[in-house]
Amino acid sequence: MKKPKTGLYDGNDVKNYKEIIKRTGAMIHPENPDRPASNKGHKWENFIRPIWEKHLKAPKQKAKRQQKKKQGQGFLPSDPNGLCERLELLMASKQAGNTGLRNEIVSICDELLRQNILSRDAYKNLMLALNKDVNY
Repeated sequence: MKKPKTGLYDGNDVKNYKEIIKRTGAMIHPENPDRPASNKGHKWENFIRPIWEKHLKAPKQKAKRQQKKKQGQGFLPSDPNGLCERLELLMASKQAGNTGLRNEIVSICDELLRQNILSRDAYKNLMLALNKDVNY
């Protein structure tokens, strides 16, 4: 209903409605998931907005803050197989045109060199290719 009439629903109905809205994502704006699909109607003001603010808006903002804290905090696995797999993936991604991968590629190569998985010559060739932005 556009304007649910008081007395036609109880606390259990409201609880179920909240759960349906949360699970279906019905209140999320289709073009921007950080924004609610809202209007100034009775149902928005009295039912949906409180759900949005309590269950979706706050957790998203908290997640964004945590994401900002995590930026720059990476780690490399010590497993040589894992490092090699990640290196292959990054190099393929770089060849596909993705930028911003250089630091991670260099870190992995440094670790592989340290573990004697990568020879000095192979390391130099990778670094030259990386600096020239040529295919590997």
